Amino acid sequence: MIFQAEWFSYAAFITAWPVLAALLAVCAKSAFKAFSAHRSAVNLVILIVTTAWLLNATPDDGQLAGMSYHLLAMNLAALMIGVPAAFWLGALLLFPYVWLFGGDWQVYPINALALLLPPLITNILFHRLVNLLPANLFIFIFVNGFIGSAASILFTGLVLVAVLDWAAAFPSDVLWSTALPVFILIAWAEAFLSGITTAIFVALRPQWINTFDDNRYLKPTNQIW
Repeated sequence: MIFQAEWFSYAAFITAWPVLAALLAVCAKSAFKAFSAHRSAVNLVILIVTTAWLLNATPDDGQLAGMSYHLLAMNLAALMIGVPAAFWLGALLLFPYVWLFGGDWQVYPINALALLLPPLITNILFHRLVNLLPANLFIFIFVNGFIGSAASILFTGLVLVAVLDWAAAFPSDVLWSTALPVFILIAWAEAFLSGITTAIFVALRPQWINTFDDNRYLKPTNQIW
């Protein structure tokens, strides 16, 4: 979803910029460490996220004219290179994306916070949940890859709709009854594509899923499946 400047007040702009800058600063050390250590995975994440965001749909007319929908792949990105690096990468990729698809740079920080934080927070919660469960490959793939990706889309959709409702960008009834259910449909695609990709990488290229702990899941005493 690309926000437009006319939907928000000047106070929202000047508040969002320092919040985004502070979060990027907190994540900077871990993010750049991951960029240096996992270059092949980072390059692949750039390709995956860019492709996912380009698969978008924007109604030209009707009640949802101006809304845009696309896959996120941010949960998958966080699984591959970690949350801090995924946040930085998403923030860097969002700027040209907003510019290319007619957004306003003034509203960029609000857009970044609303679009990137929900899936990454979801990833953190699911990662902690998986760590409490038995060390099983199926659990890691299914919970983190499939369910986590679906939940990240649903949570992001909820946040985006809530922000648009707060900004009075669209009528409330249209947002909650028409716009929000679309994210449920997108969640199926996100879950399938991210889940399958996670499964393939864990099986064939585990070095691309850098949150996958070999010592936890591949001990001789563990039952893999």
